[in-house]
Amino acid sequence: MEIKGENLVISYGDYTAVENIDIDIKKGEITTIIGPNGSGKSTVLKALTRLLKYRKGSVYLNDKNLLDFENKEFARQVGVLPQKHSAPPDFKVKDLVGYGRMPYQKWYSKNNSDDEKIIDWALKATGTWDLREKSINECSGGESQRVWIATVLTQQPEILFLDEPTTYLDISHQLETMRLVKKLNKESGIGIVMVLHDLTQALEISDRIVVICHGKKYSEGTPSEVITAQMMKEVYNVDCDIINVPGRNKPLIAYKEII
Repeated sequence: MEIKGENLVISYGDYTAVENIDIDIKKGEITTIIGPNGSGKSTVLKALTRLLKYRKGSVYLNDKNLLDFENKEFARQVGVLPQKHSAPPDFKVKDLVGYGRMPYQKWYSKNNSDDEKIIDWALKATGTWDLREKSINECSGGESQRVWIATVLTQQPEILFLDEPTTYLDISHQLETMRLVKKLNKESGIGIVMVLHDLTQALEISDRIVVICHGKKYSEGTPSEVITAQMMKEVYNVDCDIINVPGRNKPLIAYKEII
């Protein structure tokens, strides 16, 4: 499975937020989009998932134009977790996760035994099985994020888009979320596309990284190819060294000046 964006131009009124971006997303890979605040990262993600219209260019899913998909047909292949999401506070976790089965049902249908098996799988895969009888309001920030990922997983998508999934989480829950993403990719073969701010996390978890700066694609490639001292200076205006440590297959970022 492949999602391909070609020559994307995305505008907000008269302001062009993204200009002439090409991007290729493949099932089975973890692709991370990075860049400074306001560079267009989330804008690109939204355009690739039909949450935002683009002014020019095209997006294809397996060579079929994204605009030609019915909503349920698209949702059975692509899962999207926006940065902001909400549910009634008295919703039980299992009921919320069950809503991910809607792309497979008629409007009057209820979950059948096959649906229940998939819901149970999503709860167990995300470590939220023990939370299933709790209300979403009773869950911590990290628990809540895993519940929302479980909800999208019940769609059984081949590619899962996550817009800043670690925002507002403490470091422990950030790492927990990253471990979950890696597990889902490795064990289920789900393609993951994320917008991240933490470059260390991007280095550790990604197969490919796309750098966006001032609404244009600056570079794309493996973490080692993309995260360079030159990129850090030109994109983030930060001086650093990229250090290769024996025994590690990913380099480390050593900032030259913290304060």
